Order: sequence, then structure tokens, then C-alpha cells
Amino acid sequence: MAELRMLSVSFDTHLLPWQLPQFRGAIAEKVGLEHEWFHNHDNENGGFHQRYPLIQYKIDGHQKQLRPMLLCMQAGVEEAHRYFSQPDWTLRIGGQDHTMRIARLNVQQHHLRVTDKPQTYRIHHWKPFNPENYQHFRNLRGIAEQFTFLESLLTSHILAFATGVGWQLDERFQIKITELVQREWVDYKGLKVLAFTLDFEGNVGLPGGVGLGKGASMGYGVVRGAK
Repeated sequence: MAELRMLSVSFDTHLLPWQLPQFRGAIAEKVGLEHEWFHNHDNENGGFHQRYPLIQYKIDGHQKQLRPMLLCMQAGVEEAHRYFSQPDWTLRIGGQDHTMRIARLNVQQHHLRVTDKPQTYRIHHWKPFNPENYQHFRNLRGIAEQFTFLESLLTSHILAFATGVGWQLDERFQIKITELVQREWVDYKGLKVLAFTLDFEGNVGLPGGVGLGKGASMGYGVVRGAK
């Protein structure tokens, strides 16, 4: 078992999901591009860090309002002060200045553990594929084979999350997809990629709100907590 520290902050302004990259860029500019956890680019070697993002940018749809939200975990909680200690929180997003006031703030600790009984979850707009495993998925003929492959990818993404937050899994866990809610093509970095919203169960305790898979830092693959 491990403890996950989480800080989530929603801001009292309106933002659409496609504006999340602009929101991230504005935050990164405000704190300084030398602080790589905010944008995950590798300033020294170029490209991106191959690590789980401890600062994630999301849309908070609480009460049907679309507010930009920061989710910070572990070391990302300490990094958050680089923005909140600024004398001026104003962000320029898409050519418009936004006065960033806190609408909702939540600090919590989550017990990461393998559970005795399966927990049920829904993951939203999960992007599981790189080019190689997408081609493998296309070659699978049966739905059962496809689900088995997706379960293996989801398991690997949970393991990547565990590694990124310092959770050493000493016990095995199993994932089972119980319902495919939606399958859709989404725009991501100028490309059309396949994303899934689905229900799954597994004997693992995951915190609600964290992202899994590709684009986890930008609102994809968001896990909603155990029902």
C-alpha cells in the first residue's frame, strides 16, 4: 500500500476542452519553461519525458460548468506553488486574458492498494494505442480478442501510473472490461486517434480523476472513482 497526495484546483472561468493545450501553455509560461513538470518537454535533450505526468490539465464539469482544472500529485503538489505564489494569476489563453480565481480546491490523500474485492470504474476518452499496438488491434478479428488486448493495455497503463507515483505493487491484480460505452475518433496533435469510454473492474484501488494512457496530462483517460 502507498499514499498518494493529490491537489485539485478548479478556476472560476469558462474553458472548452479543446482549449486545454492553451491552458497548459499559459500556465507553463507563467511559472517559467524551466519547470518541466508543467509541460513535460525535455529542455535539455529535446522531445518529451517518458514519465507519468504528475501535473495534469482537465475540465471540471461540476454543476455543468466547464472550468479549467489543475490536478497535481506527489511532487507535483509542491511544484504547484510556482504558479500560486505568483503575484498575478492572470493567464492569456487563446488571445484572451482570464482572471483566475479559485472556484473549488480539494486536498486529499488516497490509499493505493490491491483490494480483496473488485472495484468498478469508468474511464473516459482513453487513448490506449501507439502505432504498433493499434495495428495489432486492427488485426484482431473477434471482440473477445480485442477486449483481452485492451485489458492488457489498461493494465500496463495502471502499472505506469503506479511507477510514476512511487507505488510498488507487491501483489498481482486483474482487470476486466465489463462494458464498452463509446468508441470514437478524436483529434490529438493534428491526428485522428481512436479513443474509448468503457467500464471496467479490478481488484485495485484507483483515485478518481487521474488520467491513464496517452494524453493523460491533457484530459484523456480520466478514471472516475469506484462506485
